[in-house]
Amino acid sequence: MAESTLARRYARALVEIGREHGAVDAIAAQLGDFEASLTAGDGLLRTVLENPGIAPSERRGVLDAVLAKAGYHPMVERFLRLLLVKGRMAALPAIRAAYLTLSDDLAGRVRAQVTTARALPPAEAQQVVDSLSATLGKPVVVRWAVDASLIGGLRAQVGDTVYDATVRARLDTLLGTLLRAPAVAQA
Repeated sequence: MAESTLARRYARALVEIGREHGAVDAIAAQLGDFEASLTAGDGLLRTVLENPGIAPSERRGVLDAVLAKAGYHPMVERFLRLLLVKGRMAALPAIRAAYLTLSDDLAGRVRAQVTTARALPPAEAQQVVDSLSATLGKPVVVRWAVDASLIGGLRAQVGDTVYDATVRARLDTLLGTLLRAPAVAQA
């Protein structure tokens, strides 16, 4: 079974369980926390949980110890144990991505990646979020990034659509226009 199909199947089931328990967003956050813990440091936790050379009972013991300290929703704990038993822990990033898409659809919101030349003060960041929400007609959850090469302005990506209002993009457009303009002879 293709990983994306598998991820959607697991995500769909988990969203339904989350809806039944009124914990869709809490589950999303906890999946993100667990995924971050898998890659934290040198990725030792991921290595242990995904290594078939380690006895299943030992991997289960490691997962149980992590879950005992984390205090996750019982549905998240059961789900993570299921992934471990089925040998699907490596699919967690794809499952989480599919889960976020489904939970966003359910909540009527969209996610955007906004890149600016410098970190924005909170008031300006909120203006960007409000402007995107008004443009898209839905609440927007923003993931921020900084890229000094943009010089100024911002670039927002929502799904496959990119809104580019950067100085770099304007300069590139101006350069293209100048290069296409016919040369004017001087007298």
